[in-house]
Amino acid sequence: MNKESKTEAINEWNIQLARKREQLYYQQQEIARLEQEKQQLQMRITDLQSEISEIESLFSGRNNEQLDQESILKRETRERLQNQLSVERGLRTELHMKEEDADNLLKELKRQYRSVTNALRDEEIKKARIDSDLDYRITKLSEEYQLTFEAAKMDYPLTVEPSEAKRMIKSFQRAIDEMGNVNTGAIEEFERVNERYVFLDTQRSDLDEARTNLLKVISEMDEEMVKRFNETFVKIQQEFRDVFPQLFGGGHAELKLTDPEDLLNTGVEIVAQPPGKKLQQLSLLSGGERALTAIALLFAILRVRPVPFCVLDEVEAALDEVNVHRFAVYLKKFSKETQFIVITHRNGTMEEADVLYGVIMQESGVSRVVSVRLAENNEPIQIG
Repeated sequence: MNKESKTEAINEWNIQLARKREQLYYQQQEIARLEQEKQQLQMRITDLQSEISEIESLFSGRNNEQLDQESILKRETRERLQNQLSVERGLRTELHMKEEDADNLLKELKRQYRSVTNALRDEEIKKARIDSDLDYRITKLSEEYQLTFEAAKMDYPLTVEPSEAKRMIKSFQRAIDEMGNVNTGAIEEFERVNERYVFLDTQRSDLDEARTNLLKVISEMDEEMVKRFNETFVKIQQEFRDVFPQLFGGGHAELKLTDPEDLLNTGVEIVAQPPGKKLQQLSLLSGGERALTAIALLFAILRVRPVPFCVLDEVEAALDEVNVHRFAVYLKKFSKETQFIVITHRNGTMEEADVLYGVIMQESGVSRVVSVRLAENNEPIQIG
C-alpha cells in the first residue's frame, strides 16, 4: 500500500470515528432522558401508593352503611388507582427495558469506539512506519540513484532482464563509490588542469616534432658518418699499408674492423707483420714494434688528413737506433707538408731536425733557452 492509499484509509477511519462519537452522544442524551422519566415514574408510583394508604386509613372507623358506600367508592378508587398503577408499572418496565437497551447500545458503541480507536492507532503506527520507510527509500533513491520521488514514478522501459539490470546497477554503484566524494571545485580544477594539459600537450607536440626532426638529422648524420668513416678508413688503410714497410724496411700491416656491419660501433684492430716475422695482432708485438706501428698509423692518418702543425712527445723513445733513424728520415721527408715540433732525447731524431731548442744552465739557478738552426749553420742562436 502506497502513501496515498494509507492517507485515504486514515481519513476514512477518522470519518467513521466521528460518526460513532456522534451516535454515542445521542445515545447518552437518550439514556439521560429515560433516566429522568424513570425517576418521574418512580415518584408517581410512590405518590399513588401514598394516596392508596390515605384512602384506606380514611375509611377505617366508619359505620357499616358508610363503610359500604365508602367501600364501594374505595373499591372503585382502588381499582382505578391499581389500573393506573399497573399502567405506571408497565411504563416503568418499558422504560427499564429501554434503559437496558440503551445501556447495551451504549456498551456496543463504546466497544465499537474502542475498536475504531485501536484500529486508528494501529493505522497511525502503520502510517508512521510507512512514512519512515518512505523517507528512507526517498533518501536512498536520492543518494544512490540521484532521482526524485516524482522522477522515480515515471515509466522507464527495461531493455534487459530485471536480474541483469540489478547487476548493472550494483556495478555502476560500485564504480560511483570508487569515484569518491564529489569535489565541488572540480570545474575550476578541471579548467586549470585542462589549461595546463593543453599547454603541455602543445609542448609535447613540439617536442615530438623536434624529436622527429632530430632523429631525422641524427639518421642523416649517421649515414654521413658511416659514409665518411668508410671512405676515410679505406684511405687510411691504404696509406698504412704504404707507410708501414717504409718505416720497418719491409713487412706488411693491415687495419681490420671488428664489426663491418655496424660501422658506427665497430672497433679497429691492427695486425702487423714486421720483416722476418709472421702476421700477428698488435698486442703480440714487442714494445718497439708496437711504438713504430703506432707511428706508422699516425703518419698514415696525416697523409689522409694533412695538418699544418703537429707536436710529437717522445714517440720514438722505445725504438732502437736503426728504427729511430728510419723514423727521423721519414719525419724529415714528411715535414715538407707539416711543421713538427718533436720533444725527444734521441740523437737520431735530433740529427734530422732543422732547428734544435734546448735549455742550458751556465750559472747555478739560472736557466737559458738556446736554439741551433742546423739547416743553415751550426752556430748556436740565443733565444733567452
